[in-house]
Amino acid sequence: MPRASATTLESECTLAERAALTAVLRDKGYTGAHLEVGTAAGGTLKELMGVYDADSRPPFFVVDPMTYFDDQLAKVKTNLTGAGIDPETVTFWIGTTQDHLPPARAAGQRFDFIFLDGDHRHYPTTVDLGWADLVTLGGTICLHDRTEKFPGVGWSIDRFLDRNPAYRFVSQTDSLVILEKTAEAARQAVTTADLWAASWAQRKFKTARSIRRRLGR
Repeated sequence: MPRASATTLESECTLAERAALTAVLRDKGYTGAHLEVGTAAGGTLKELMGVYDADSRPPFFVVDPMTYFDDQLAKVKTNLTGAGIDPETVTFWIGTTQDHLPPARAAGQRFDFIFLDGDHRHYPTTVDLGWADLVTLGGTICLHDRTEKFPGVGWSIDRFLDRNPAYRFVSQTDSLVILEKTAEAARQAVTTADLWAASWAQRKFKTARSIRRRLGR
């Protein structure tokens, strides 16, 4: 069954989460590029873009396979248009982080602000945190859905912070976590070892969940 956002075109973030996101942009006054990974119907995207006047809005990029529901990209563009935002001002990278991070890295792309709201399992969330390498000093990374329902998000955030002292935890509002880059990183944010650990943790969680279901728990 399609998610409600496929019909309502609304954000999948709570009101408090959206307020926290837009507050970051207003407080920081970023001028560099912004990235959203996982946009659903563009409900959050239009609010983030709406913080800025059209003539001074930083570049916005979106990474998404556009397979979340039927005609997803068309609905995202309709949503933006309805908010008075020209969808042609957004760079849509159709696909996943694994498709687009390597060429973005090679091109020297940088982002002041990144919002990660894609696949919430351990491995994909860890992969998406690889975008941290492209965050400017003082830039912000936000991750959605740190909840018991999606343990992969919390696991990935905790491991990332434990191994990346150049980034600090700022706050959590509902399920939205905000991180800030406070120093130049001494190493790549996500290593092969991190990906291996994420894959193992994801398999372990899946196995445990399968056992609980068989036991009726």
